[in-house]
Amino acid sequence: MKRYGLMLSCEEYKEYDDICYCHSDALLLQETLVNYCDYGYSNLELIPAYIDDDTTPEQIYKKLSLLIDNADSDDTVMFYFAGHGMKIESEGFLILPNTKKSDIAKTAIELKKLNEIMLNKKCNCFIILDACHSGLSPRGEQISLFVETLSDKSCVTLASCSENECSYPDENLEQGVFTYYLAEAIKGSPLEQTILLDKLKVQICENLEEWCSQNYKKQTPTLVGTIVGNTSIATRNSKPYEYAIISYEKKEVTTVENTHLEITPSNNSDIVSPALWQSNSGIELPKVATLDVILNYNYQLKTRELSAISQNYNAGFFEMASESIWNRSIAILRNRVLALGLQFVSEMVGIDNLDYIQNLPAFEVINLAMELGFINATGKMRLTHANEIVQHYLERDVMEEMPQNESDSVIRPCIQYILGYEDSNIQIEYTDFRTSLKVEDFSGNPTKLESLNASPYFYKKTTIRTLVNLLSSTEGAEFETVESNFILIIKTIWKDLTSDDKYFLGLTFSKHKNDGNTKLISAFTKALMSVRGFDYVPENLRSLTFIEAAKNLKSIHYAMNNFYNEPSAVKELNRMGTKIPKPAIKECISATLMVLLGNAYGRSFEAIEPAEDILQKLSQSDWIYYIEQCLPHDEEVLQKISSGGARVERWCNIVKEFDLKSFEYQNSKIQEFIKFSANLDKNNAKSCANSFYKKLINLN
Repeated sequence: MKRYGLMLSCEEYKEYDDICYCHSDALLLQETLVNYCDYGYSNLELIPAYIDDDTTPEQIYKKLSLLIDNADSDDTVMFYFAGHGMKIESEGFLILPNTKKSDIAKTAIELKKLNEIMLNKKCNCFIILDACHSGLSPRGEQISLFVETLSDKSCVTLASCSENECSYPDENLEQGVFTYYLAEAIKGSPLEQTILLDKLKVQICENLEEWCSQNYKKQTPTLVGTIVGNTSIATRNSKPYEYAIISYEKKEVTTVENTHLEITPSNNSDIVSPALWQSNSGIELPKVATLDVILNYNYQLKTRELSAISQNYNAGFFEMASESIWNRSIAILRNRVLALGLQFVSEMVGIDNLDYIQNLPAFEVINLAMELGFINATGKMRLTHANEIVQHYLERDVMEEMPQNESDSVIRPCIQYILGYEDSNIQIEYTDFRTSLKVEDFSGNPTKLESLNASPYFYKKTTIRTLVNLLSSTEGAEFETVESNFILIIKTIWKDLTSDDKYFLGLTFSKHKNDGNTKLISAFTKALMSVRGFDYVPENLRSLTFIEAAKNLKSIHYAMNNFYNEPSAVKELNRMGTKIPKPAIKECISATLMVLLGNAYGRSFEAIEPAEDILQKLSQSDWIYYIEQCLPHDEEVLQKISSGGARVERWCNIVKEFDLKSFEYQNSKIQEFIKFSANLDKNNAKSCANSFYKKLINLN
């Protein structure tokens, strides 16, 4: 018996309101069915539809018919849809991005036609609809009418809500709640047993009932159609699953292992995620407000500074207003980061250059601020965008003036994430975690180790670099505790570390060995021997020179006049040698790709040829190493590809030009990403990159 599925998600619409999280919902269900059930990755076709792409009703009908025609009698075929659902006259329709209101019958998927295909079957078919969307309000203005079009004569259909109800998303989860709890119910099903739709619906309803009561909503999934016998939609595999059911009201966590029948209360009353420290989400600002109202939330700027910003803004000098508040904000955020110690910051960014650290570029400041909890991932995204706006209008050849809306995009995040806090009132949970590494033996606290394992990757990276810094800055009993925790944590998370971070440990050990620091040599030797990690210790420090040159190129890329300054920096990196040392591959390729992909305003034409020369030097093993082991963790490159437009097109051209599709990759998601890119499928390449990016930063 085989399982097949066609999964369609729509977020952006030409003639209807856009929706959030539908692509994420489809990806979540796909990952759940592949990782926790008996679905093969190649048998689940995921179609994220976009405006002006080639997704049409006829194409979907044809794909679905082909799946069913090729299936055997005991096979299962699923159709999943996340997007707008609507009732027109007496018929139900699933709305596509290019659906025309004037011609819905021909440009939207008709439920009647869908049912005809799936009822005229020789195999077991079922439909799952999360089709009641409308942004952060209910998912669909007419959904209460849409559900009425489902009947007992339909193909077996699990719908996200009942008549006169709506289907809701959750901003914290960044998912539709129906699909989220559907995935949780599947993961929590008894191991190695079949999963039935009717039982699944009951479990989803139980979880949704609690969510609805806490959010003052009403949403009841419904199951329609005739169910014959005990037809299963999936079989749960043997992979265990431990997850948290979060009570937002009481902030309590219960852990569930393997099955929903075993529930054990946890003592972590303040934890609402598996993270070791929480990030500041910024002060709450009115969604719509004048400049003077926004500036009134400031705690850092002096009256004369506020007056100058306001005067420039109201006079239409938006560049002057934005540049002034931006420079002050970054200076303040830089000081907050550097207050944790110059040596620590040096280890975090991987550059042993005091002048660079003391004048840390804005992009490094923003990255570190997010990793250390001064701002959250949303704050990082907004401040990074603000930095790009400011630097663009500082370019000497930019003639157009900054418009008001772009100035607002600079000023608002400066207040929300930096200037709206008094320094004495900033609560950074990271500092408490840092202290615990010096005074608490983690071998007696498995909960923290489990939290570290479950946290997004940047927590692991930050923890490693914090321990490395503490080894150099502690003495006596504190050093012994740090050393013990260092060895234990390295053993715990070694398998999850990227090669880039493993090489960081190897390079650091090499530097201590050159300095003759016996205490630190001993600590690193114990840790690396426990994981057989000496393969990552370089024979010389040539790699550091490459890494420093790549970091310099990144710094120039984010700075003012980058289009003029990038060529010399790229040429310098290109002149360093014909072979990039493996510890430096990630930084060198990342910096080169950033130049070739460019930013929202274009790219440096004179830097293209030397940048392409660098990529020409790469061997097949270099490319495979970067794409498979580094790219899924390369936040800066993924963010550029996820931005779409010219940047994703340039990425696709690079993949095609260097024939990256011809290499063998072990990771199926990497294979799919490279395949879409090589075929110049910009929409799906963007979707894949966005999936990696969101998973990496745990965007909230």
